[in-house]
Amino acid sequence: MMTNIKNIWDSQITSFKNEVIKYRISEIINVKCYIGTISFSKAKFFTLQIEPDKKIHSNYLKRFIGVEVQVLPSIDGNNELTIILLEEELSEIFILFIEDIIKSLLMVNNTDEALLAIASRINYWKKLFGKYSNGLLSPEKQRGLFGELYFLNKLLQDSNKYDFIINAWQAPTGANQDFYFDQKVVEVKTSKSNNPTIKISNELQLDIAGLKSLHIAFFKLNEYPDENQTLLKLIVEIRRNLSENSQLLREFDLKLESLGVLPETEEEYNNTGYVVRDEKYYQVSEEFPKIIKSMLNEEISKVSYEISPIDFKKFEVEYSCLKKELLND
Repeated sequence: MMTNIKNIWDSQITSFKNEVIKYRISEIINVKCYIGTISFSKAKFFTLQIEPDKKIHSNYLKRFIGVEVQVLPSIDGNNELTIILLEEELSEIFILFIEDIIKSLLMVNNTDEALLAIASRINYWKKLFGKYSNGLLSPEKQRGLFGELYFLNKLLQDSNKYDFIINAWQAPTGANQDFYFDQKVVEVKTSKSNNPTIKISNELQLDIAGLKSLHIAFFKLNEYPDENQTLLKLIVEIRRNLSENSQLLREFDLKLESLGVLPETEEEYNNTGYVVRDEKYYQVSEEFPKIIKSMLNEEISKVSYEISPIDFKKFEVEYSCLKKELLND
């Protein structure tokens, strides 16, 4: 009889401790898999333990409606391919999704076979998540995507290295940062608040270890109904820039779909307009205020926090200098 993962998750969610609770799935014999709950946020997850020296292709790391897939370090020195439920209202379909993954892993012999099986099920289920939900990104995610595409479009307008720029946009894969230019990394943040803070989603997001550089592009936005610059109009503008390269255009559209922007619902993103009232670019240095993995007890993970950029002048860089560094212009 298969483990009743709904009952296990229901029992885990009653914990009052700030801890990560995990349960080993005993039916899967040849690889170690767990289901668990992050007690303070009540987020459900599934993990596959993988060897620390095993390279995970970015194609395995997906982000789609309500779900994110990441590789995270575990306390025993291994890594874990982790599938996290981001939106509790999709809990029912997430349970079905994980049950399907568990079934696909019953007969695998090793980690490589397990990764292939999981990737296959993810590609199948990500479309179902879009149909099961209302098919639209939340207002917060729309703002975040607008910020990413605003930055991407600025680079496209200022350079002819279209393939390099589109390939650098890694947010749709679930990467810890949004853009990767040969170990020169940019994380895009947006806010519509009058007293904005920079929201950091985990302890790896501002970790500069192993990187040549890490920058934050921070856009303060105003939102208006039916303003000229909507999310859809920005998408159309980027497509126009890529129109002479069908392969890059297809790659861009696939990345949008992986984020949940589906062709049949695109028109819904033409209702809210955005005006960028201010933009700042910060270099994340050793002195930059942040929480990273090396600062934490090894039992603590998935830490989110906010930074108030009140006195950040010393970390600021000009966009022109950042563009030159990223694109080697």
